[in-house]
Amino acid sequence: MEAAVASKPVIKVAAICGSLRKASNNRGLIRTALELTKESIAGIQMEYIDISPLPMLDTDLEVDGKFPPAVEAFRQKILESDSILFASPEYNFSLTAPLKNALDWASRPPNVWADKAAAIVTSGKV
Repeated sequence: MEAAVASKPVIKVAAICGSLRKASNNRGLIRTALELTKESIAGIQMEYIDISPLPMLDTDLEVDGKFPPAVEAFRQKILESDSILFASPEYNFSLTAPLKNALDWASRPPNVWADKAAAIVTSGKV
């Protein structure tokens, strides 16, 4: 009977915070989501992806079809995920600069955001 029970698939979620501030409320939302998924939500594997090491988008940094190492690592984490959880404040009626930068790096061909489900949460504070 046990062989007939299929194991639940693991959904990989990349969690990205639009604020670089260590004590930001949005980073706190991600920490809470990480704790909740580890403790009580089976089938979800969530990983925080730090965008602070990403250089500002500069296509001159793309050499022979390769991105800088921090960008390559970031893009690989997105590729490995099934979905994305964004936690970001609204800043000047728009996205924060670090989050826009991360979106731009991941959108460079080939676009690693393609076919990813996404959710956005915000505390409204930087």
